[in-house]
Amino acid sequence: MEMFLSYWMLPILFILHDFEEMIAMPIWKRRHRRMLSTMSKPFFGAVSNGQAFSCGVLEEMTILLVVSAICSVTNDSTLYLAFCIAYASHFIMHYRMCMQMRAYVPGVVSATIEMPVMIWLIISYWHMGQATLETFLAYQAVVLLFVYANLLIMHRLMPAIQSRLLAYANDPA
Repeated sequence: MEMFLSYWMLPILFILHDFEEMIAMPIWKRRHRRMLSTMSKPFFGAVSNGQAFSCGVLEEMTILLVVSAICSVTNDSTLYLAFCIAYASHFIMHYRMCMQMRAYVPGVVSATIEMPVMIWLIISYWHMGQATLETFLAYQAVVLLFVYANLLIMHRLMPAIQSRLLAYANDPA
């Protein structure tokens, strides 16, 4: 049981979830390009290249590794709980996209498998909590703002990353 309550469980679950997205997203976007082209904000942003999407995943994974390291060193279960809740809440987006598309959306299978694990982790860390409700809510607000801002920044950067990767691939050496 202790292994599952390790501060390293969140990055492990994250990468398993994002493997599904990295594998399926480029093919899925190609298959649904007509519908996505009619959306003002297409699912998974403007990026269609798997390598560019993977750069965003790498950046997010690095953040989670740093958070896990900080939580391990400081034994800060409140910070870890806030990131667990932020991660689990993004699964709702996958379900919303599925309902809107009435079809499979990359990430929904792993989100469905991981949701019970995340609920268990959240409940476990909540009961182990060292912080007052006010402190927890402050942590959660800061984490959600950070995660949302990071997501916005990465979705703006990934098209430029995609362009650079494609330019590199097409440049005769």
